Amino acid sequence: MGAPRTIVFAMLADTGHYTGTFRLARRLRAQGFRIVYVGMADFADLVRAQGFEFLPFAQDLVPAGYVTAFAASSRNRPQGLLPRWRQRRTDEALFAAYVRRIEDGSLDQLLRSCRTDLLICDTFLWHVALRALGAGIPTIGLSVTLTYRRNGRIPPIVTGLRPGPEWWSPLVVRGTWSWLRLKFFFTKRVASRLLGLYRFPHRMHHLVGVFLRIARRSGYPAKEGRTWWFGEIGPRLALSEIVLGPEAFQFPGAPKEGKLYLGDFIDTERCEESLDDDPGEDRPLVYCSLGTGALFYPHAGRFFRAVVAASRLRPDWRFTLHVGSGTDIAALGTAPPNLRIRVRVPQLALLRRAAVMVNHGGFQSVMECIHFGVPMVICPGLRDQPGIAARAAYHGIAYTTSMAGITPESLVGLVERAMRDGALRDAIARLQRAIASEAGMEAALRFIASMLRERGSGSASPVEPARAEDRRVLSGMSETPDAR
Repeated sequence: MGAPRTIVFAMLADTGHYTGTFRLARRLRAQGFRIVYVGMADFADLVRAQGFEFLPFAQDLVPAGYVTAFAASSRNRPQGLLPRWRQRRTDEALFAAYVRRIEDGSLDQLLRSCRTDLLICDTFLWHVALRALGAGIPTIGLSVTLTYRRNGRIPPIVTGLRPGPEWWSPLVVRGTWSWLRLKFFFTKRVASRLLGLYRFPHRMHHLVGVFLRIARRSGYPAKEGRTWWFGEIGPRLALSEIVLGPEAFQFPGAPKEGKLYLGDFIDTERCEESLDDDPGEDRPLVYCSLGTGALFYPHAGRFFRAVVAASRLRPDWRFTLHVGSGTDIAALGTAPPNLRIRVRVPQLALLRRAAVMVNHGGFQSVMECIHFGVPMVICPGLRDQPGIAARAAYHGIAYTTSMAGITPESLVGLVERAMRDGALRDAIARLQRAIASEAGMEAALRFIASMLRERGSGSASPVEPARAEDRRVLSGMSETPDAR
């Protein structure tokens, strides 16, 4: 037998983007494929702890610790015009050097060194997909949230808007999409040029101008509406796409756009830290977390202080507060005996015991709560989190509130309601059944095997071929064809 075929994952520099792929990667490895991840060095330990290979890109420019240091420094930018200008020049020099590494063949060489037969690429990382397509490497998009193009039925995921049955609802939804694009022009494209915003190696997915430049230099025919489209968070390549999430969680009436939903993606086998908990403790556990990117939320401090105060109001509950790296824990005051404050947590182990989770609306956290049947209180932060919270509320699986306006009393009240509300648990059970009926994992495995065969990447796959219903799901890509 020859060497196993290699499937490479390229994911955005965010913990949730990586962990969402591990179950799919394990299933592919069990089918006989070699799995390799490429990305920023910060995530090497996370990936290798799961037993997968990891190859860093441009490690001399963005060494291990870069992403963590950037998150910490984002709260402490230089004061004064001259220091800010100097920092801007430093940031711009790093960004320009990183883009040169993408365009000079370094990224292509890394992908070839893996002997890549198929690239599964985060839809945020269009620069990796562009170089892979230019090098003739078959590529599938992988989305970690429920994104769409402009339409009249599903509002942008970055808003908390819900579609309604009224005749004017499609007009409002389309108007919201138009406003989003106009707003994006000023807050992303113009702000990038004038203020240097988003011109960082791990945040460049917002930059339409840089996308068009790399597309041109990669030989990609960048024709908007045909080979790429404008999405809620920037340009999106028109690739066949696997969505790490269930179709059942979306608002009803979502257009078919060649998306294959992998709803049962939660990796219950992932390697985590041990849980420093007393398994005999019978008080209800309230698990509170804003994810690993809490430093980016302007109201994170208020949320953390509210949790500390809430734990004092309810000594009959246990609280675990995940603050992430870079938070000054001492500034939160002395924790009462029923509160643990942690920089890192074993989330799966906590959810197995939690009565309620209070979270930021991170898509993976919400999906993991559904998987374990945990009711939620959601305080949405940024990016897609308002839209995730709106969908959770629509399906009746969570209460929602504002991170900016949360108080200890309101937090305790919402947690108590979620803890006692049987309707929330019934709604979660319905979603669990709907996700299971989608059988998304098996469909994704068949689709990946089909892609490998159709692109001539070796001998027949050990997994069964794509079924007719899988191809019907993906036939919507005729609207946004693969540009290869």
